[in-house]
Amino acid sequence: MIPAAPGSPHLPACVDHLPSAPAVYVVCEADPQLGTHVPVAPEAGFAARANAGLAAAHADGHTAALLLNDDTEVQPGALEALASGLCRSRIVGAVLEHWGGGVQQAGLRVSRRSGRVVARTTDPRSADQAVDAVGGAALALDLSLWSALGGFDERYLFYFEDVDLCLRAAARGVRPLVIGGARVRHRGGGTRSHHSPEAAHHLGRSHTLLVRSLPGGPLATSLRLATVVGAGALWTSRSVGIRGLVPFGRGVLEGLT
Repeated sequence: MIPAAPGSPHLPACVDHLPSAPAVYVVCEADPQLGTHVPVAPEAGFAARANAGLAAAHADGHTAALLLNDDTEVQPGALEALASGLCRSRIVGAVLEHWGGGVQQAGLRVSRRSGRVVARTTDPRSADQAVDAVGGAALALDLSLWSALGGFDERYLFYFEDVDLCLRAAARGVRPLVIGGARVRHRGGGTRSHHSPEAAHHLGRSHTLLVRSLPGGPLATSLRLATVVGAGALWTSRSVGIRGLVPFGRGVLEGLT
């Protein structure tokens, strides 16, 4: 199931690398005539697009689905490895590889104390590893679990919706796994640039929503919010530049309301 950005140039190649998939659902505004089209409004965020596609797959009788970014290419054997992994956990993820080679992400580490989310980049080789969260760029899950969790939280427009879902699954006793034998190449920002003021805005908004959802009293939440502001402002300055700080701050304020 592929939540596609409008006019994504990478979508055809993404679909071409899914020859053994029993069904392909593409969620976007206009029908790209690549699998089953699930229409959404232009303003729909990633979580809303994911929910629309997963709901369509669930309604058609599928019991599990793989959520893929449109700027990914599934490598040989990955679909089979993820399907096997779902026998060991109800939510699993592939190892994301840089386009030129090397691990981009092998799951995510989430600090309940500070609220920081850090990508794991050590290659698990062929082993499965329990993690705090798996990235939504290549995330497979049992659709009955997705339904029981109420789906992705659509307050998240972009970023951290995958982390939120995994943390809610863990609260129900489902520990996400990274499947070392499942490899997916990921451009990372291939469709939506990570170096834009818009990205800074979504980072501030979504990270604020995430830390507010973590357990703890007002003091714990305040400390996490301080981390969001400090780390997020530093990332924005480096990745977007000074022009991104105002959108980032606006996103933080939106996440607080």
